[in-house]
Amino acid sequence: MSGSSGQVRDVAGARVVMLPADLDQRLADRLRPALLEAAESGRDLVIDMRDAATIDPAGLGLLVRAHRAARQHGATLCLVAPSRFVLTVLHTMRLDGVFPIFADLQAALAMPERSAASA
Repeated sequence: MSGSSGQVRDVAGARVVMLPADLDQRLADRLRPALLEAAESGRDLVIDMRDAATIDPAGLGLLVRAHRAARQHGATLCLVAPSRFVLTVLHTMRLDGVFPIFADLQAALAMPERSAASA
């Protein structure tokens, strides 16, 4: 999947989703099947948010739902390079401690939880 719905690829056993724009209702609707399928299969999810300046309630809801599905199947959902706005929304909604947050994709792919699960 690529284009306006984001680029989705598998890297080192994780599903990496590169958001092409703000995570709004339209984008959330397009990404939902890929994220939930990956989470339900037990794949770790890495959401690269460097090109997403904002997030709306639908986008936030998708992240929470995918996070819960991932946890139920022994996987992790982490965020890469969320904007200050996204971090503020997460903090306001008391979700800032829920998602592991990384500065870049390389750090997210090397997270200890993934290394232990792969071994």
